[in-house]
This record gives sequence, structure tokens and C-alpha cells, in this order.
Amino acid sequence: PPAREEVYYEAPPAISETILPTVSVLTVVGIIPAAAAWSRQAWVRYKITSRRIRVTSGIGGKDMAEIVYPDIVELRTVKRLFGDGDMVAFLRDGAKFEMRNIPNFDETLEFILKNVDDDVAAVYRQKGDVGKDM
Repeated sequence: PPAREEVYYEAPPAISETILPTVSVLTVVGIIPAAAAWSRQAWVRYKITSRRIRVTSGIGGKDMAEIVYPDIVELRTVKRLFGDGDMVAFLRDGAKFEMRNIPNFDETLEFILKNVDDDVAAVYRQKGDVGKDM
């Protein structure tokens, strides 16, 4: 029998994405980024398991996108402040699957790399983090 699906993370994006936009509310221009960051906190949920990654979004979680690890052909990431990061998974059908402000990024990325194909993980370890070249 196949192994049971293990849930690694199930929660909204990292709360730290709201810090700078919230402080910037002191300026009129900062209201829009703050509203966007807080709405992601309210409406976006990530679920990362040993078999799949699911992003639920929209009011009441109406929108759902899900990928399984064998569909991933390439990963690219960028680290953010406070230990968070962004990830783009390129899929076999040419689509892109984006996740922003993933909390505990290094640990979460290691979990994902253990579940993708070995060649995808090897290529990522060589050149996947686009932020390290900046």
C-alpha cells in the first residue's frame, strides 16, 4: 500500500509580509500594499504535503490550485527578509505555480526538494535560488 500522505505545513503565508506595508500605511501610498498583504493573510492558505502542494485563495477559499511533485520540472526561489521566501515551480505542461512569502523557507524548501524528482532537486541545488546571484 502507498505511504500515507503527510501534511508538512497548512496555514497562510508568513505574517512578516505585512510588517513593511503596515508601517507604510503612515503614507497614503502605503494603504494599497498593506491592504494586499493583509488580504493574503485572510484569504490565502498553503497546504504542503508529502504528495502535493495546494494553494487555496479567494473569499471563502473558492479558488484552489494544486500540483503533485512529479509534475515539477524546475524550481526557482528567492529569499526574503525574516526567513521567508518565494518559489516558482515550472510544470511539465509549461505552466508556472507560484507561492509567495513561504514561512520557514529553508526547512520548507528542503521538504519539497525531498519530494520532487531527484534530477529536479539536483539542478535546483546547482542554480535554483535566483536571489543568490543578486
